[in-house]
Amino acid sequence: MAVLSTILIALGVGAVGLLAAREHRSIRGTRKALLDECAPVLEGPEITLCGDGFPRLVGRDRGRSVHVQLISDTMVVRRLPQLWVFVTVLERLRDIPSLAVLVRPAGYEFYSITSGLTHALSTPAALPQEVMIRGCDPRAEDVLERLTPALATILADPRVKEVALTSKGVRIIRQAAEGRRGEHLLLRQPVFDDAKVAAADLAELLDQIHLLRTALNDQIQKQAA
Repeated sequence: MAVLSTILIALGVGAVGLLAAREHRSIRGTRKALLDECAPVLEGPEITLCGDGFPRLVGRDRGRSVHVQLISDTMVVRRLPQLWVFVTVLERLRDIPSLAVLVRPAGYEFYSITSGLTHALSTPAALPQEVMIRGCDPRAEDVLERLTPALATILADPRVKEVALTSKGVRIIRQAAEGRRGEHLLLRQPVFDDAKVAAADLAELLDQIHLLRTALNDQIQKQAA
C-alpha cells in the first residue's frame, strides 16, 4: 500500500507539473500580442519581447520618443495580480524638479519612483486624497500648483496608479488588467483575461501626457520671464 500511495502521489505531482508547464506556455504565447493594437498609434513602431514574455513597444509621438511596457505585479498576497501599462514620453526637461503622484500607496509598489523622492507635498483639494505626492526638492511645490488642473483630469480615472515627471520625461502608469483568482491561488501564475491594450487607451494616455507637457511648458516660460 505504501508503494502504491507513493506512485499515486508521484503521478499526481507529475500531472500538476505538466498542467503548470502547459499553462505557462499558453500564457507566454498570449502575452506576445498584448500591444499589437497599439503599434499603429505611434510613428515607426517596434515591438520586442522582454524576458518575462511581455512585449515592449517603442516609437514616436509628436516628435518625441515613446516607450510602452507591461509590468506584472504580484507583490500584494491578499490582492489579485495586477497588470500595469507604463507609457513614458522621453524628453529633456531642464530646470524642472522631479514630481510624482502615487495613488492608493500600499508600500509594495516596486515600480514606483514616488517613494524614492524625498520632499513630501500636501495634496491639493482638487486631487483625490488617497495619494502620495513627493518631489525632489521644495521647488516641486510650484510645479504641483501649475499641474494640479491637468493632474485632476488624469487622476479622475480610477485605473491610473502613478504620474511622474523627471528631467528625462513624463510617465503614466495605468491598470491594464486584473489577474484570475484560480490560477493565482493554485499555481501562483498571473493570468490576465482581456488584457490587450487597445489603441484608444494608448492614444488617451499620450494625450494626457501631452496635457502635462503643455502645463510644464507654461511653467518653464513663467520661470524664464
